[in-house]
Amino acid sequence: LNVATYNNFFVTLSSGSNSLANPTITADNIGQTGVIIFIQPSSGTGTISLDTHYETAGAGGSASLILSATANQYDVVPYIIKGTTSILLGVPALNFG
Repeated sequence: LNVATYNNFFVTLSSGSNSLANPTITADNIGQTGVIIFIQPSSGTGTISLDTHYETAGAGGSASLILSATANQYDVVPYIIKGTTSILLGVPALNFG
């Protein structure tokens, strides 16, 4: 994700395991909000694991998001940049499509 350029993102998943790398965040990006839309592939489904800058709701955060498990679905995940090494991810709104 290039948070210095965009606020909203489309991420097309591959079947199986996918990984979301840490973006470069500057002090100018703190407080930025937006959404990440994860798109399931047309055949099979993909999962997502998150690098260290991402935090999800729950006890101490999580290294993954629970996304829909149906082909061709769109899952909308809100985010806010908390700091130069921290992006808070909201609860996914599942199964658009």
